[in-house]
Amino acid sequence: MKFNAVFGAALALTFSLAAPIGSASAAMLTFSDYGPSRGSRAKALEWFADTIKDTSGGKLELQFFWGGSLLGGKATLQGLGDGAADMGTVVGFFTPAQLRGYNIGDLPVDNSDVWVGMSALHTLSRTNAALKVEFDKAGVHYVSTYSTTPVQLVCRKEISSIEDLKGLKIRASGPYGKALASLGAEIVSMGQPDVYQALDSGLVDCNQNYYYAIRSYKQYEVAPYLIELDWGQNMAFGIFMSKASYDRLDDAEKAVIDAAGDSFIDHFAEVQMTGLEADKKAMVEGIDGKSLTVIHLSDGDRAKLLAAGRTQIDAWAKASTEAGLDAAGVLADYEGDIAQYAAELKEKGYPWKR
Repeated sequence: MKFNAVFGAALALTFSLAAPIGSASAAMLTFSDYGPSRGSRAKALEWFADTIKDTSGGKLELQFFWGGSLLGGKATLQGLGDGAADMGTVVGFFTPAQLRGYNIGDLPVDNSDVWVGMSALHTLSRTNAALKVEFDKAGVHYVSTYSTTPVQLVCRKEISSIEDLKGLKIRASGPYGKALASLGAEIVSMGQPDVYQALDSGLVDCNQNYYYAIRSYKQYEVAPYLIELDWGQNMAFGIFMSKASYDRLDDAEKAVIDAAGDSFIDHFAEVQMTGLEADKKAMVEGIDGKSLTVIHLSDGDRAKLLAAGRTQIDAWAKASTEAGLDAAGVLADYEGDIAQYAAELKEKGYPWKR
């Protein structure tokens, strides 16, 4: 066990002894996050903490440990199961075997609306029996979900069709990278901090990314064309709680946690969508003389893209079924939830605009 995990377990125990969950005094719940204490997601988590404190009448509070100082990102699921922290951000990509069902949120499903996607995965995680078994086995209680916003492709040169991807070196990952490979691209593995130089030197031609990250890494400076794929989104990372910690709460406290998880979906979706539009507008209009040209695929090319993505969904379903998951049932529920929220959006609009 790494030092920070040992330290985290001891620190979590100290908090639990100082303010036992379910006691009359305020309970301090430890929350482990792999990211820094800045940016839109960190601010949204602070909002989440304030919501819990306010709705519990001050009986429940969160103590954040940022930057993996309590548990590293890869260790969070196991750490929560072991009781080394009360809550934390779990990344499904790090634990593909333990969270096969939840990882459906990272697949290239035709689901690019942030609110619709988050709402659908949230409902699936709360209601699907197979996912509940998965979470129980890991010793965690699901609370809420994040989203990266839709997957895009930023390139050094103009791309006018899916055919233009053939032979291009594209930095990509996960099922999206495999789908792009099936369309003829040469996939390169690389961390985002190294992509700017790779694009600038021509080592790679394009990069799979999101609007906010393209702006934060200034990739628009060396790759002025963005093919707006709006191709699914990565959502298999979210807020989980140690099942042991959750079970020690009384019914009213459990309701506070779950209600905050519900509210977080609408709040974070609004934050991400507002940020996406602002980042896109800024880069298209130009920053320090560098601007981004946005290219849209034809309906025919979009159909090819979704078909390539479907091969990865089928591959996930096959592997997950062989591992014992009711993949067909999970996928059917997920696509049903997507359709439900898409219909609600069409009828009522976004919750924060109603």
